Amino acid sequence: MILIMKKYFKVIICFIGLVCAMILILGISFSYITNYKKITIDTSNSPDRKYELTLQAVGEPDWPFGSASGRLVLMESKDKISQTDFELDNDGGSITSSCWKVTWYEDYVEVILSGEEQFDEQVILYFDGTKDIQQLTDIAVDYPSGEELDESRVITEQSFDVDLNGWGEVRFVSYLPTYDTLWEDVSFVLAKDNQIVYHFPAYFENNSTENDSVGMFDSVEAVGFHDIDGDGAKDVIVIVNYVTGAGPQGMIPRKTIRIFGSQNDGFVIQHDLIDELMNNMKEDDISISAICDYVTLIETDEIYDGYRTIYQQYFADEGCDFMISYSASGNSRAILNENEEIIEFLAYDRLSENEKCELYVLYRSKKNADGSWHISEAEILDIFAYNVSTKDVVSSGKTSWSATGNEKYYEVTGEK
Repeated sequence: MILIMKKYFKVIICFIGLVCAMILILGISFSYITNYKKITIDTSNSPDRKYELTLQAVGEPDWPFGSASGRLVLMESKDKISQTDFELDNDGGSITSSCWKVTWYEDYVEVILSGEEQFDEQVILYFDGTKDIQQLTDIAVDYPSGEELDESRVITEQSFDVDLNGWGEVRFVSYLPTYDTLWEDVSFVLAKDNQIVYHFPAYFENNSTENDSVGMFDSVEAVGFHDIDGDGAKDVIVIVNYVTGAGPQGMIPRKTIRIFGSQNDGFVIQHDLIDELMNNMKEDDISISAICDYVTLIETDEIYDGYRTIYQQYFADEGCDFMISYSASGNSRAILNENEEIIEFLAYDRLSENEKCELYVLYRSKKNADGSWHISEAEILDIFAYNVSTKDVVSSGKTSWSATGNEKYYEVTGEK
């Protein structure tokens, strides 16, 4: 009897062990499927078929409405260049091929990741293995849907009817703060039939300048609609004035620039471009046309490269400024030094005779009593040759066009 009981006991123990093992296996399998299993959702190839980008889902979305884990894998033939993990807030939904948009470029591939509960995320994967990741609209502000336009807040002189990309005929509205708080900033919206259909992203957190040195909103000076990045869609440029209230000039309005770049069905703030413009443009020169000219200069024109390269090689270590300015006729110049008495600047003149170099003149001009000056009265301090192919810069030592330059200048330009 005892032997029979021992036998049954062993059977029960084995059964329990088998059940536990099965539960453990199922648990591990479930954990693997929900957290680690990788499923290829979609692939994209570069136009030359040299590179392949794969979109993978990793595990299952967190229950019940959590984020979904994903991965981007960039390959060159059989070699992995980079791997990028991400989280997609998609209202509990899985990652699908509709969640990404891929655009191939010469040196990188751009991916736009879209989820129902998040702003679009831009992932740039360079073919050298580096990457850039940013949220396209980086400041979230909750706005009521179906909001009626408050005409008392409309800045009439800076609000315009415009045919704007996929929005069609809309009214662009410069919208006054509600002044519920002292630091509330201006906002910008699109309206149709007196209903707000789109809020442009806020530049400052919570649409408040309280934690920024820019000061308090004063006025909107100008608005422009231009395709500044050449993608065929209109971007929005705004010049906004602020006052700090500090010091004897605290109530003098100071200009700032906003650029809203067209992106998918909305707009994003072009922070890097704004910083470039604010750092390198004289405040007095800031206008819609000057901003467009400057963007054209830096994005499509080798002349800007010449200005920058000469500055970096000859003037940066001397603590000189670098401010792009324009004459009344629209000619560019890079201001290096300016005070109440003089101004020193570089000005592009022409191509060299052998058409290999761009020639830039370093001028100094004394100012008149009223602060005015004219290039015809400026003295030449030097003439530089910028080789477009090699990016080398040669100082000629010439203080006039009729003077003879050094031998190196002659070698690269073909002229004395």
